[in-house]
Amino acid sequence: MFQGLLQHPTLLAYRKQYEMLPTRDRLALKVLALALSLVVLYFAAWQPAFQYKKNAEINLAEKQKLLELVESNRNILASLNAKNGANSAKSNLDSQQLVSAVTNLAKQKGVVLKRFEPSGERKLKVWVDDASFDKVMIWLSTLNKKLNVKVEQISVEKDDAVGQVSARLTLST
Repeated sequence: MFQGLLQHPTLLAYRKQYEMLPTRDRLALKVLALALSLVVLYFAAWQPAFQYKKNAEINLAEKQKLLELVESNRNILASLNAKNGANSAKSNLDSQQLVSAVTNLAKQKGVVLKRFEPSGERKLKVWVDDASFDKVMIWLSTLNKKLNVKVEQISVEKDDAVGQVSARLTLST
């Protein structure tokens, strides 16, 4: 294959032209080809490899700092995990209990639910229209504190009336 490439007519014409050049011009062309090869080698291989190494070192330093932070706060993290485990054990509401608890607490806090529907295991989708923003926030805070119900997804839109919002929520235990 390489031999066939060397016999290509265009390549033969360039070679013939090269051989007709004076010795100094051929030497200059060789030096130029070598310099061009070095530039291509630098930008195609060396520089990307060097940049990759530099980025990897920066990434390693960041990961080491994070590890040091986690190691230094291990006791705090363990106590938070234990506390979260206790909270999740406190609230193992099934879908029916979740619906009942959410609707009862909404009535207590003065939030009118337009619509709600269970969404999978221990999840509830809730629609609230024309409600006081403050009441909705108090309701959600109380749900979280008393029943460990978390807001997984929320979309809040401002209504025309001041302080009134419409919200679409996904709650879970």
